[in-house]
Amino acid sequence: MNRFCTRAIAPLIGLTLSACAANASNFACSGHEFSNTMPSIEGRDGFFFRTFADLRMQHPLTDQVADQLQRLSRELAAGGTTLIYVTIPSKSQAMPDYLPPRSAEYSYDVNSAGAVYQDIIARLRSRGVAAPDIQTALQRAGADNPPFFRADFHWTPEGARLAAEEIAKTIVADPNYANTTPKKFETIERGREVAFSGMRRALQVFCRDELPPVATMSFLTREVAAQTDGDSQSLDIFGSDQVAPQAVLVGTSFSDSDINNFAGFLSEYSGLSIVNYAITGGNQFGAITSYLTSTEFAENRPQFLIWENPIYNNLAQYGPGHIEELIAAASGRCDQPLVTTSDGGTTLRAELADIRLRPEDVIFANLGQDGARRAEFSFVQSSGVRRRAVMQRGDRLRATGRFYQPLLSLWSDDIAEVQVTFDRPVSDVASLSICRTTKDDPS
Repeated sequence: MNRFCTRAIAPLIGLTLSACAANASNFACSGHEFSNTMPSIEGRDGFFFRTFADLRMQHPLTDQVADQLQRLSRELAAGGTTLIYVTIPSKSQAMPDYLPPRSAEYSYDVNSAGAVYQDIIARLRSRGVAAPDIQTALQRAGADNPPFFRADFHWTPEGARLAAEEIAKTIVADPNYANTTPKKFETIERGREVAFSGMRRALQVFCRDELPPVATMSFLTREVAAQTDGDSQSLDIFGSDQVAPQAVLVGTSFSDSDINNFAGFLSEYSGLSIVNYAITGGNQFGAITSYLTSTEFAENRPQFLIWENPIYNNLAQYGPGHIEELIAAASGRCDQPLVTTSDGGTTLRAELADIRLRPEDVIFANLGQDGARRAEFSFVQSSGVRRRAVMQRGDRLRATGRFYQPLLSLWSDDIAEVQVTFDRPVSDVASLSICRTTKDDPS
């Protein structure tokens, strides 16, 4: 039993030894459950679970969002790219046996939480979206090599390896894999590393003893060149220029971390070179929006696009517009150019009175060069009424200068003009065009 509990807490407030044991801390922690920055509870063997994210029972994937992912998958497939949508389970879904009894007081039910994850995977698969089951894969981890760090919410190299192995099975089974040229990769140890953890730092102030650092053996994956003289040569797979990317990875800090070697393990198990465009702090859409709106994607599409997103990052959080923008960018059907005029500053204008627009259409505003992070769209009706929308790329996202604005609620049947104002000067290469996306019955 933890000495802090028996010597300090129990005598002061009259707890029985059994009650104290139920709330014992491996690191003499107290008060962290009600932290303003990272409220968490401590479970078996000193594993911490966030009360807002890990103990959440509701992880919605509405039918509307599932249908949008189906349309995105179909548009990418039409251009030769297979979408692999990777739902990362919460720490509690991946490690249910490590939850403390206290989790039940938050109405957390292990069986229901696991069923929620499986329901998401099943509904995506029923729509033809490639969706590997990462929850089951991570639950195969042994007690001596867990899939998540104790005082952090990210996966360990073992968790990343198990996930990559499962994703690779989906990739190899896809018909598009026959169009690739797999290579041989090997993963080697490169020494023990320690990574910064915001969660650990937030928790440490509530603990008398030092919390375990995010420390682990790190790995390096490299391509093994074909043997020519009896000896094998190894080449680093990252940093090499590649004309046609076989696979692109977009996602969150789970992918954008050297310490877990996620992209490397994907290469080892799939045999494909992985170009990693993940963005730490980009949340649901940062990385995939940066990539799909880039000229790199438009001009040279990969054979596989792996989109990693934790289950608690709700794709409907900001409305339908974000995925509609991705669908338009993936469609390649923004081929109806508009005749534009410019005031010589930052605004482009185009007459729309003679063009029939539909609510599902998208206006593509292309500055023609990198640098722009903001575009304000103003739709002017014949009556003079204006409807405005602002698209803003955060500092962590790439400033591609390419914005796809869905009409959606901005639509009316008498739009006479569109005006787009960038945060950069407009040149002769800037343009506006209409994307004619489809919303067929997804069944």
